[in-house]
Amino acid sequence: MQITKKMTETSLLLSAYKHQQNGQWTDAISLYKDVLKTQPHNLQALFGIAEIAQKLNQNDTALSLFSQIISFDPHYLKAYQCRGHLLRMLGNPEGAIADFSAAIALDGAAADIFNSRGIAHCQMLNFDEAIADFSQAINRNKNFADAFYNRALVYRKINDFAHSIDDYTSTIGLKPNHFQAYNNRGIAYREAGQIDKASADFLKSSEINPDFHDGYWNASLCLLMGGDYEKGWPLYEHRWSSAGFTSRRRNFSAPLWLGKDTLEGKTILLHSEQGLGDSLQFCRYVPLVDNLGCHIILEVEKPLMNIMRSLSNSIEIIEKNTALPHFDYHCPLMSLPLAFKTTLKTIPHETPYLRVNKDRVAWWRTKLGPKKRPRIGLVWRGNPNHPNDQKRSIRLRDIIHKLPDDLDWISLHKDIFDDEEKLINASKKITHFGEIIGDFAEIGALCEALDAILCVDTSIAHLGGALGLPVHVLLPYVPDFRWLSGRADSPWYPSLRLYRQGPERSWAEPMQNVTLPI
Repeated sequence: MQITKKMTETSLLLSAYKHQQNGQWTDAISLYKDVLKTQPHNLQALFGIAEIAQKLNQNDTALSLFSQIISFDPHYLKAYQCRGHLLRMLGNPEGAIADFSAAIALDGAAADIFNSRGIAHCQMLNFDEAIADFSQAINRNKNFADAFYNRALVYRKINDFAHSIDDYTSTIGLKPNHFQAYNNRGIAYREAGQIDKASADFLKSSEINPDFHDGYWNASLCLLMGGDYEKGWPLYEHRWSSAGFTSRRRNFSAPLWLGKDTLEGKTILLHSEQGLGDSLQFCRYVPLVDNLGCHIILEVEKPLMNIMRSLSNSIEIIEKNTALPHFDYHCPLMSLPLAFKTTLKTIPHETPYLRVNKDRVAWWRTKLGPKKRPRIGLVWRGNPNHPNDQKRSIRLRDIIHKLPDDLDWISLHKDIFDDEEKLINASKKITHFGEIIGDFAEIGALCEALDAILCVDTSIAHLGGALGLPVHVLLPYVPDFRWLSGRADSPWYPSLRLYRQGPERSWAEPMQNVTLPI
């Protein structure tokens, strides 16, 4: 009788497992529960139900069951492993690490568990521990492509690009169609300043997966940085399909204009995208569109509206995200270089293409008072929400005491942080006007009252360049594509001078190289 009962439970478990493997979860759960009616502590049945609950996103049930199994059997390795994965996915990497550590104590040779614990350490920003775990996984399985890939990601996070590239290369060797590895190796190459290799990897990633628009977009940034505008601008259109692109796609009924259709007698909407500096740079194309015999509606953010009115008396300025009148075509501002087939030689570079009110310039000169020393506008950081802001911005505390005393420093920031205000008040080196700076037309008037501008890569660099003012721009080692690579000048702005970080990524060298009027 006991043998028959045991055989029945075994057959029930086998049948339940078969249903589970086939995705017939309701039937599987029913069979597992039949086993539990006679064996309430049957770990195989409990584990099966827990796995199904996890697949159905019934996370509380799954966690409870995995914990119950562990309480019944503290040596049940798979329960620790599964609960660890679930805790990590639910945002509890610390709990996950504890479970993976328990699993490792039970089976120290399991490469996949070291890999899982490494991922949890990444979530907690424990990068040294993560690298150690991924290395342990690789030591146990030399063909563990995911561990190489994960370790490469961590090396890139800590700016160890050489090791990151090596690990991505190992990943690709094991999985030749790993398009994400190609894309991420491209990012590492780009950060290491190897633009050509980066571009090749990005293109390869999208060759493997044509639906992977990040690869095309990343390739465009490298091509544009290298000055290959003929190939770069068409690929730049993939930005709209990239998961990492922050500007929303505008779903207008009017067609996109990219230079092929005639605009004679038509109305076109030119609309801003990305940052304010992007609009200041690419609004130079508005007069070119205006020459095509059309009516232009220019949609920009409110702080840009007044300065944009200086482009032309005939264009209609609309504030972003307000009601729009009828139009026949539309074009994002940063697609205009493609529409006009822009090359390095054909960049519309005549400045100024924006202008400010001369009465406001005179007002600012009066506000500044009698001139005793050259006046230099200063911008030390950009928008902290910019994805690359940590690399392009400088902390004021790192430079304020190094600013020469024989110059008058004028903050061009409208808003500053509390710690920056304390530094400015304590040092007496910088004059900060705050709210009275106003919009870009007002900032531009203040800039024209100065002798030069020293800034990092922000919208003020573009404003000063558009006004034809002398601007000295401090750039990170891997700058935005618009500054190209290796140049001290900009074909976009004749009045700009560029000062680039070296491979050590220090601001000391570019700061020392700046030559300001004295």
